[in-house]
Amino acid sequence: MGRKSSIKTLPPKVQAAVVQALEAHATIDEIVAKLDELGHSRSRSAVGRYAKDYAEMAKHQRDIRVVAEAFASEFGSADNAEGKFMVQMLTSIGARMILPMATDQDQEFSSLDFQRLAKATKDLLSSAKLDAERDAKIREEAAKEARERAAEVVERVARTGERGFSRDTVDAIKREILRVG
Repeated sequence: MGRKSSIKTLPPKVQAAVVQALEAHATIDEIVAKLDELGHSRSRSAVGRYAKDYAEMAKHQRDIRVVAEAFASEFGSADNAEGKFMVQMLTSIGARMILPMATDQDQEFSSLDFQRLAKATKDLLSSAKLDAERDAKIREEAAKEARERAAEVVERVARTGERGFSRDTVDAIKREILRVG
């Protein structure tokens, strides 16, 4: 394993400046100059290696995002698509790990492997539960907003007096829409 990048040893704010420059498509020379300006000189080769590693990592992140968005469009809401995708992928990997053991296919698991798998399963289920709760809350909020908009429409129509609604009728309609006593 190689040594740690000298760019990664920089203070967080300086590292952030390097990343910002990379995202703005700055040249290696421009980044080296910026580091000199900030009082943290680094070689062109160090900046070049870091830029190459960063570009590769960014490409992987974009690929994951594309797959996650495709997954979300196939299987549900795009809210937190990457998180949902990761939960699904880890669930699939866990299932593939445990199926051979469950079918006695000479797959040996140590107690530590089993303990780790159990913890990962617990964490995945917890994550899936939080995800479902968040989705339910979003749906509940959207429904509440829709009911409030409908009640506002009833109130606006009643104010015009064109429909002949009495105040009692308007209040009854609003109560039904808003589902209040």
